[in-house]
Amino acid sequence: MNAKRLAAAVVGAAMCGALVFASFAIAEGAKTTVTIQAEQGGFFGYVHTKRSASEKCENGRKVILYKQNGSTQKPSQDTKIGTDIAQPNGPDSQWNVNTNKSGKFYAKAPKKPGCATGFSETVHSQ
Repeated sequence: MNAKRLAAAVVGAAMCGALVFASFAIAEGAKTTVTIQAEQGGFFGYVHTKRSASEKCENGRKVILYKQNGSTQKPSQDTKIGTDIAQPNGPDSQWNVNTNKSGKFYAKAPKKPGCATGFSETVHSQ
């Protein structure tokens, strides 16, 4: 009888752990990828998520362009240059921010319900 209770407790604990882990994965949201490319007069790129989340996490997604001040991306300390709302363009949604500044830049798509935060790589502009 004691062994049955112990086995039930172990199974119950394992199931609770699995549910907690799954809830963290759901709370994080769909993985978001942001690209960035320098062009004359500014930057553009795309927001991409899994196909099942693309309508919710790509189209209409806010993207913020930052000028990186140090050697790593730190949105709380870097200079915000501008924002755009990504619009459908091919399989993903495109964003574009004009600027005449030079230096190192990156883009961020902030977290929103069901969609994780996404960062681009850092690129250099003349």
